[in-house]
Amino acid sequence: MLRITYYKNLFNSIKVQLICYICLLTTIPLLFVCILEYYSSKNAIEQRVIEQLTSIADLKKSELNNWLEERLTDTSVIARNKVLAAAATSLLQQRRRFEGVDQLIKSETDRINYRRLLENLHVLKQFYKHYNVISIIDGANGEVVISTYPDIVGKTVRAFSSYIDILEKKDVAVKDIYTSELTDQNCMTYFCPVCMTDPITLESSDIIIGIILLDVNVKNSIEPVIHNWPGMGNTGETLLVRKEGNDIVYLNDLRHKQGAALKLTSSIDSTPDIPAVLSSRGEEGIKESKDYRNVHVLSAYRHIPILNWGLVAKQDLTEAFASIEKLKNRVIVLIFICITVVIAIGISFTNRITQPILQLAQGAKAIASGNLDHRISVVSQNEVGILAHEFNQMAAKLKESYSNLEQKVEERTSQLLRAERLAAVGELAAEVAHEINNPLGGLQNFASMLESEPENALQTKKYASLMLEGLKRVEVIIKRLLTFSRPYTLHLSENNINTVVKNSIEFIEHRIEPGHVLICKELNESLPPVFIDADHVSQVFINVMINALESMPNGGKLTIKTDACAKHEECVSVYITDTGCGIRGEIMDKIFEPFFTTKNKEGEKGLGMGLAISKRIIEDHHGEIHIESKVGIGTTFRICLPCCKAG
Repeated sequence: MLRITYYKNLFNSIKVQLICYICLLTTIPLLFVCILEYYSSKNAIEQRVIEQLTSIADLKKSELNNWLEERLTDTSVIARNKVLAAAATSLLQQRRRFEGVDQLIKSETDRINYRRLLENLHVLKQFYKHYNVISIIDGANGEVVISTYPDIVGKTVRAFSSYIDILEKKDVAVKDIYTSELTDQNCMTYFCPVCMTDPITLESSDIIIGIILLDVNVKNSIEPVIHNWPGMGNTGETLLVRKEGNDIVYLNDLRHKQGAALKLTSSIDSTPDIPAVLSSRGEEGIKESKDYRNVHVLSAYRHIPILNWGLVAKQDLTEAFASIEKLKNRVIVLIFICITVVIAIGISFTNRITQPILQLAQGAKAIASGNLDHRISVVSQNEVGILAHEFNQMAAKLKESYSNLEQKVEERTSQLLRAERLAAVGELAAEVAHEINNPLGGLQNFASMLESEPENALQTKKYASLMLEGLKRVEVIIKRLLTFSRPYTLHLSENNINTVVKNSIEFIEHRIEPGHVLICKELNESLPPVFIDADHVSQVFINVMINALESMPNGGKLTIKTDACAKHEECVSVYITDTGCGIRGEIMDKIFEPFFTTKNKEGEKGLGMGLAISKRIIEDHHGEIHIESKVGIGTTFRICLPCCKAG
């Protein structure tokens, strides 16, 4: 609740309101322009990244298509070479006369033809640099009869029958990327038929006697093409995939996962690499998704129809749009700097407005507190300066009017003080006259009786004694009146309130009959000293305790307690409590008036001056005296006195 009140008061300030208005009026257009510029630049950057990635994907697709078509063209040229076909026909026919290739090579005549054909194959390999192995296999059993890679000569290609089935339908073909059983390398194999050809006439038939295999090492040929990543940063890469049943197979080694070619597969139903799936299905486009690492990327995907490949060019989103993040940070910093500058300007501007207003408010407060000499030092020529000038003029006129009024009030305070004094003197005189009238009347009667019987000695003695008592009564009244009315001097010093109380109790203890009234003392020994006139304060305690004793004619309990004042700080309280008859409510307000007394029964003596004098003494000590009483239960006097001030 306090915090809510604080904020409400804070926003009630004109200064805060002006700063808020200035900030709103300046920052809203600034924010609008910055946000508009940010999104415009963001869209431009995104479009540039998309265009760059799309261009790379299109370029890689074009390069791969061209490369694949060139290899098919190379294979077609080799397939139409009649000389090569005739030499291969002769070699294959010669091989079938021997049990193995080793025996063929050992034959002197056949060895010459074998070496001549091998040299031709090496020449082809040098000319067509993309092929790392060129081999000829027997169409009857799939045996490698001759090869530029001698380690595989004599080995059998198990899938040769599928090659023959394909070549029966077309002249040249390609086997998609696979791991060769002969070289144990990832490769592609272009192949064409060796049709039986007459070595002399070079006429060929449709009979396939063998197959020419041209192996392309993927790592040395295709991967360099797709791994060339200009402008794709530290995370960009291109990759090839193909669909095999319900799986996606990655065909090349990946930038973030070496050795992945033909080994990394993902189920189409669960893979996060959606662009790879879409491209393998023949679709093309660009989208944000996750890749094989489950990392968010931007992917441009294309389809390679020749081999039904999927091509994906991708880059991590954090890198692709890193410039957008930098732009956002710059915009935020710019907005922060601008808002800081606006707030600083706003504070400076509002200070120029609110400072004179605060001076006016302080001036009004000073004048309201009575300082009519206060003037406001605002020298500006604007409306606030004019207001300050008029304010100073008003203060001067108020001072002039106040001086005249003060003089008049002083004069009037002095029909009133005199009147009050006269009324008080008259009231006091009436009370004194009433008090003295009784003993004077008695004296007059006694004097008349003495005059009428002067010879009666016994009566004269008796009346003389009564007359002396009456005169003493008048004397006591006059002394009490003088004590109450004339000034007296307090001799203040540090005193222990408990000591003063104990001394006062000792003064009245002789008036208590044994077992008549029980005195109970509850004195707090940790109270600080008080600054009082001990004799006068002791007189107060004695007066109150005597009244308490007189209120318990049949016995009772008198409790004197000292403690810290619960009402005032830096004060102590003395509680004097009796179990007497109590004080009626209708006379409670008169108890401290001079000459007011309840001792009007026969035999009781009291002038009603004790409590009046006690009240005056306590008030002269800047203390308080209060009464709480219930008829039939008792009365408590609470006397509050100031402590000594530190230092």
